This record gives sequence, C-alpha cells and structure tokens, in this order.
Amino acid sequence: ENGCGEDGMFTSTPPAADMSICLSGSIALTYSADDGCTDDTVTATFSWTADTTPPVINNLPVVETLCNDSFPAILYADWTDNCATGGTISATPSNITTVGCVQTADYVFVAEDDCDNMDIQTITVEREFDFYENCETAFGRLSSENLPSQCFLDDNDYNFNRWGWTNYIAEEGVYIMELWAGAAHCDISKGDYVGTVTVTYSGGLVDVEYNLVGDFVMNSAHINISCDKYPTKPNGTITVAPWQYNFNLGSLDYVTNYTLEDVEVHGPFWIIAHAVTCTQKCSCSLSNDEGGSQISEEDVIDCVNPSVTRPRSGDLGLDWNLDFTVYPVPFKKDINVQYVLDYDTEIKIQIFDIRGRLVKELTSDYIVGTNGVTNVDLEAISSPVLFVKVITKYGVGMEKIISAK
Repeated sequence: ENGCGEDGMFTSTPPAADMSICLSGSIALTYSADDGCTDDTVTATFSWTADTTPPVINNLPVVETLCNDSFPAILYADWTDNCATGGTISATPSNITTVGCVQTADYVFVAEDDCDNMDIQTITVEREFDFYENCETAFGRLSSENLPSQCFLDDNDYNFNRWGWTNYIAEEGVYIMELWAGAAHCDISKGDYVGTVTVTYSGGLVDVEYNLVGDFVMNSAHINISCDKYPTKPNGTITVAPWQYNFNLGSLDYVTNYTLEDVEVHGPFWIIAHAVTCTQKCSCSLSNDEGGSQISEEDVIDCVNPSVTRPRSGDLGLDWNLDFTVYPVPFKKDINVQYVLDYDTEIKIQIFDIRGRLVKELTSDYIVGTNGVTNVDLEAISSPVLFVKVITKYGVGMEKIISAK
C-alpha cells in the first residue's frame, strides 16, 4: 500500500529444502515493490515448529476367545495423523505361547508418519482347544466273580486272545456293570475304573446306558446282546471282536453319557459292553453327542424260543435251541435232565441261580442213539428259581425250573 500509486500484492516462495516439517526452523523473506515514486523493501520472517505428534491407531479389532479354531492369519486396524493421510494397517500373529489349555498370540500394529513418529498397539488373542490322550479299550464287568461275568481269556471252550467280559442277565431288573479300561488279561489292577454301564431290563425291553466318571470320555461303543456268551460271524465262527457285535453306536464325540434304548429281548441273555475311552486333558466345546441315545432297530432277541435251524451232522454252527427235558417240575431235591442227540458229544450241564451265578456243573459223555439222562442233586440250593443250561458239541439250550419248596 503506498500513497503514490495503486495498492498491490506480491508473494515470495522460500526454497523447499528449507521447509522440512520434521525440523524446527525459520526463514527470512524479503519483499520489494516499486511504485514509481519510491523503492520500498520489506523483510518478513517465517518460523515453524517440527511435527512431533505421533499417529493414532484406532478401530482395533476385537476377537473373542477362540475354541479349536486357528489364530486369524491377519487382522486389520485404522490410523490417522495430524499431517499424514493415514489409512489401514495389518498385523499377523506372533509370540505364540501355550500355558496349560490356553494358547495366546500377539498382534502388533505399528503406524508411522513422515517424521518417524510412531504409535504401537498390541492386542492378545486367546485360543482354547480340546485335547484327549491315553485312549484305551474298555469293557463292562457285572461281577467280580467268574459268573455272571466271564473273562474271554478264561473261557476254556474257546481260544480267545482278547481280554474283556461277557455278562449274564437272568431276569428283568436293573444291573450296574463297572467299566474298566486297559485292564489287560482282565486284571483290573492294571486298568482304570472309568465309569458304569447300567443295564435296565423291563417289560421285555433292554436299555444300556454308559456313564463315565472323572476326566474320562468315550469316543466309540459296541454292545452285543444275544442268547449265548459271544457273537457269531456270518461263517459261524465264534468271536469277541467288537466290530462283530450286533449294536454299533458308531463314532461318538467324546461323551460322558450315551444310551442304547429299546432292545427287545425275551428271556435271559448275555451282554458284552465295549467302549474306547480317553482322558480329557483340555476342553472348550460341548460334545454334539453328549447325553444322546440310539433306539434299537434290531429284531426281537428271543432267548426263550429262538428261531434257528437245527445243525446237521458235521455242521460247525451251534443250535441255540437244543432240545432236552427236565423233570420233575416243580422239583424237591433233584432233577433229571433227559436228551437224545444224533451225534457223539461231551455233555455239560450248568445250573444258575436267579442272579445268574453258576451254582452247579456236571460233565458226562454221550453216545449217539442212546437215551441220555443226568441226575442233578439240588437239595443244598435254596434259590426258588433256577436255570438249567445244557451244552453239547453242536448245541446249547436253557430251561427255567421252579422249586417246590
């Protein structure tokens, strides 16, 4: 502005190298103007302070505790700055540490502006997981006595090389079997007590319920319910292999409780309860199968009047409905067991009480074509109901008798 001439405006641009925002400083600016009357020169000083303000990281991700899932491969956040544009930054998992059943990973977010100002933010993500170990074969045992629980290895009629128990259920009621895992040679001192198997026999229906205790869980189960001790392969061979049992509960998701329901059974029967049990070391999830059940789709298991074909001479299959006669019934002191067979064989007669315990056993030889009669003294036995079982080379039969006492 000058009285001698028109007002005006002029600018001056300092060298760019002198204007770094990362360093404090000042610069003198000289302005000159000629209005034709006088020469005026004006000097101005421009000063600035360096950028020391760090960026700000915001919108940090929130990750809930994971269960059996892997850590995210990458997470994202935003950042802003007083000078720089800002934007999106990412972080990957680092410093992964496991303590007990919890694993943690750090995600470190770093934002930096043009003046090396930084903001660092760390979030820690937790991951829990399911972990099981020491999985073992387990079998249910109804009694510590030889009967009504029979160890596979102790059965002299067969040459099994697998341990486990088959259990005799004589009548309706509730029976609780101990479930033992890893009990090699049926020696429970070598195994672990892992739970119970409850057999409920009522109204002609059988339910089998597994209940595991402590840290033990079950990932598979097989059950055999039949009129004799063991299942039979399609070729007629006797076996104790679990995959040959008539009830396969399949692959279970590490459960503590599971039930087979509504197996229709007539008369006394034998049951084998198998499972694979594990020790649960870590768990964060609920089993999909916990407390579940399966309903039997099998035909009736008739151990009173089983429908089978009588074996032919030389047939290795067994007749599960061996024909024999017991008299007198009711009995007072003794009974006679009468039989006529079309093959030579050893005859084994077993007497069981109402609880399924073996109370008497006799063995004799039979010659084909003869009228076989075996007298059995029962005077010392007080049970009002008994079961007579006759075992031959090709047949097995059982009859219920009642005492006159």
